[in-house]
Amino acid sequence: MDLRRLRQFVAVAEERSFRRAAERLNVSQPPLSVAVQRLEADMGVTLLDRTRHHVRLTVAGEAFLREARRTLAHAHLAVEVAQRAAVGKLGTLRLSFVPSAALGVVPRLLRAFHADYPDVKLMLSGDTTSQQMAALLGETTDVGIVVPPLHDAKDLRVESLCEQELTLAVPRTHPVSSQQRVQLRDLGGEAFVGFSFKEGPGFESVVVAACQDSGFIPNFVQVAPQMQTVLALVAGGMGIALVPQAMQSVVMENVAYVQVFRRNAPVKYSLGLAFRPSNDNPALGAFVAMAHRLRRELNRPGAAAPRRIRVQGARQ
Repeated sequence: MDLRRLRQFVAVAEERSFRRAAERLNVSQPPLSVAVQRLEADMGVTLLDRTRHHVRLTVAGEAFLREARRTLAHAHLAVEVAQRAAVGKLGTLRLSFVPSAALGVVPRLLRAFHADYPDVKLMLSGDTTSQQMAALLGETTDVGIVVPPLHDAKDLRVESLCEQELTLAVPRTHPVSSQQRVQLRDLGGEAFVGFSFKEGPGFESVVVAACQDSGFIPNFVQVAPQMQTVLALVAGGMGIALVPQAMQSVVMENVAYVQVFRRNAPVKYSLGLAFRPSNDNPALGAFVAMAHRLRRELNRPGAAAPRRIRVQGARQ
């Protein structure tokens, strides 16, 4: 069905006049009359009763007017939906992130994105950097919040997002647990609990490099694939650990957090956005652009301070 003919019929039906309908549509009257006649011929029904003085809808015309209005409204909606989808205003975005980012950075990004793109459905998952890379390369995730550098990521683009500080997690019985801050160089003789290099090579590279720069190679007595498991090992007295500052929100029995400095400056690591440049999902472009706008805000000290979360027991 020609939508132009539907609009012409609706105009005549609503105006009850070919002359007024022609003026409304900014067309001449004879072609408008011919168009409605062809519509009636194609349908095999009379839609309008015409006399020299009036135009009235037939029973068939009344029924057709209702459906024609609906059809035109749906057509307009279809165009609007396509236009919104083309600029990322509609659709689905699959976002993954390192779990520590969920304690501060991710909520800020989600609030800002949802405010501008409320109709985009978000599918979220908390994964290690290695898991995120596999999902990105396997095209089951659109964008990941990762800890760079990434190895073997030639098919991915990684863009800087913000910097985060590290903090020291120690058992509450440890001598430094009551201190407000500690210099990293003073921890050379300690037993460390580390994050799995396989799961987060970027993060552990930062930890090892910071320790080496402070004059020692960390003695990792145990490693774990999840940051909360690292804290559980610290709570169990296995050693101390450098963890994202956001983990301070996790209140775990027998774990104390102490500020750690290297040459009197906080020890930091980076968060980045990773995605495939070939991904043509418009919502991805919208999210990346929004994240760029928030960079300065995310890098302000304390900008993504999370709430404290109490975890019962050291083994959870």
